[in-house]
Amino acid sequence: MLLGIETSTKNCSIALFKDGVLLGAHDERGDRFVHGERLHVMIQELLHEHGAIPKDLSGIIVGEGPGSYTGLRIGTSTAKGLAFALNIPMYAVPTLGCFDFSSFESNYCISVLDARRDEVFAQVWHKVSGGFEASGPIEAVIVDDESWGHLREESVTVIGDCAEKMAELLSPLPAHWTIAPTAFPSASAMHTFLGPNLAPVDTAYFEPFYLKDFVAEKSKKKYL
Repeated sequence: MLLGIETSTKNCSIALFKDGVLLGAHDERGDRFVHGERLHVMIQELLHEHGAIPKDLSGIIVGEGPGSYTGLRIGTSTAKGLAFALNIPMYAVPTLGCFDFSSFESNYCISVLDARRDEVFAQVWHKVSGGFEASGPIEAVIVDDESWGHLREESVTVIGDCAEKMAELLSPLPAHWTIAPTAFPSASAMHTFLGPNLAPVDTAYFEPFYLKDFVAEKSKKKYL
């Protein structure tokens, strides 16, 4: 039994898999991060729902990023703690692949996560027999009407957590492009990575893939 953890956005997400099949998942999100408060409780609840205990787990899968620095640190530290405590392997999968692409009929998909201002974290996926596979590197892209120019004549679906922003920045939208409703990466979509190519990471030395350096925000609180 594998436990998936995806916390790179405001969506705090976990899932249980057995023999490559999704058993169940929990997703919680709000205007602020609930990860620190809810992640361990969600894991306990999901295991209980399926009559399992932590010792039943054979591995932990974590969304490696990019995304929120805080969210990634919480998810990674939780995954490491469980992997060490249970003496089981830890795996990492790209956050930008943790979307449900199954209903898309387009030849390409661009998954995006808001990186503030006019920028997104993005990866292009190409439709192949049985699903979508990565067709390029994970990049930080400043979005304008010339972005992904090589795909302008292709059928493309854009999915991510900033649909309104993408619709505005890509205006006018190319003829064969569609922007899917706002969606967040979810641990439930990690099943697409399960298979012989999923290799464990070095739990002790693994670090999330931030893509950009962490920038601390100035506190908005007023102090006397």
